[in-house]
Amino acid sequence: MAADEINVEMNIDAEDQRAMFDKSKIIARRRMPTLELIHERFSRAVRLTLFNMIRAPIEVQMHLPIVKSYQKFVDEFPERTNINIVGIRPLRGVGCWIVDPGVVYIAIDNMFGGEGRLAPRLNLREYTPTELRIIRRLVDAFLNEYEKAWKSVYEIKFDFMRQETNFGFAKITSPGEMVLHSKFTIEINGRPGDIDLCIPFWVLEPVKSILYNNMQGFATEPDQHWTDLLNDQVHEAPVTAVAVLARKQMLLREITSLSVGDIIPIEINDPVTVYVDGLPVIKGQYGTKDGRYSVKVGTIQHPAEFLKSPLERARLGPSMMRSAEKGELYEQLPEAAQSHPENLAPIASEATMDTVADGVMPDGPNA
Repeated sequence: MAADEINVEMNIDAEDQRAMFDKSKIIARRRMPTLELIHERFSRAVRLTLFNMIRAPIEVQMHLPIVKSYQKFVDEFPERTNINIVGIRPLRGVGCWIVDPGVVYIAIDNMFGGEGRLAPRLNLREYTPTELRIIRRLVDAFLNEYEKAWKSVYEIKFDFMRQETNFGFAKITSPGEMVLHSKFTIEINGRPGDIDLCIPFWVLEPVKSILYNNMQGFATEPDQHWTDLLNDQVHEAPVTAVAVLARKQMLLREITSLSVGDIIPIEINDPVTVYVDGLPVIKGQYGTKDGRYSVKVGTIQHPAEFLKSPLERARLGPSMMRSAEKGELYEQLPEAAQSHPENLAPIASEATMDTVADGVMPDGPNA
């Protein structure tokens, strides 16, 4: 049985044996973590750029980069297609960007007042001068955002050289050479189209070690648009403000002896603490204004200060907001009362104010 297993393992086709040691196939199977991060950044940036240009819903999907032969790359496209030849500085060599006709026609439809809902006619014909100008604008946008995506890794520049419609006139390398094929799918109003980037692999020789490096600390530039949007959303988020005027602890027998009409004496805290979403942010004086209970602001502690201490210690709000923390709400009972804890029932007598309805009093109370 063991001999048969050995024979099976040794019975490998000569072609498969050659493939195991074929350097190009090994390269094609390797992941490029840094390049994938670059393409993710490019996808996010080009989505916003195209939205500002076309004014239509845009979605950009990144596909994993693939290393393949140039001939195999060319065979994936029709005989006539839009090919934009670009130079790559400071690397030696050229690459090409290919824009799918679907992207071109839907973009033009939206830019000239249409809604991009009609299916584009993808017949093989020459582009008009207007269409070529629109394609050039799209390609310039792609080049600009792709350069920015590379900036923190390696400074590269793309120089637009010319447009071609046939791969016979756009030989960026020999058919047998390996190329890096990067594909991005762009959806405009729900209609997808592809843009493809092809760079000969030998052109990337000076930066191959960077592309294959797993850069966990990949430096990213802040997206100012999303930063401002997040800042606006945070400032508009509703929060609950509660002013605890008094607390009262009673024995269980005192509670059971109460009857309708009895009065429970309480003492109002001075100063009053206002809890904002459970954090003691404001201290002030209790009073009334315009017939409503109010608090005159005395001191304010910025919420960021609470991050400097453990979170559990910072959240000392009322039990109605943080039921899990109500054990921290009540003062320590007298030693005599603690000796019979089964007779205790903590009662919090709280007067609450909703700052959305009543507001925090900006000036002196009229108590």
